[in-house]
Amino acid sequence: MKKKVPCRTSPCKNCPFKKDTVRGWLGESRMTEILESDTFVCHKNHGLQCAGFMLLQGEDSAFVRVAAAYKIDLKLKGREQVFDSKQECIVHHSNNETK
Repeated sequence: MKKKVPCRTSPCKNCPFKKDTVRGWLGESRMTEILESDTFVCHKNHGLQCAGFMLLQGEDSAFVRVAAAYKIDLKLKGREQVFDSKQECIVHHSNNETK
């Protein structure tokens, strides 16, 4: 039996966790709040977990942990497109121009 889970497998074009997203888009406090969560749904398709969030969060994502516990391969791709760290993502989304 093939297991299908409600998640995107790669970051969408406007994913807020991608390195090429608009600087300052969400602001420091909103991005910090998002990254303190353990799940996040895609802003384009609210029924699916966000691939960019899961790629950045790794095991800090509850969705990733549950999938691993049930031995479900989420088939996530595009890790190179998302920020290398949570802090880098937060700084990018702040209105601060420093890196």
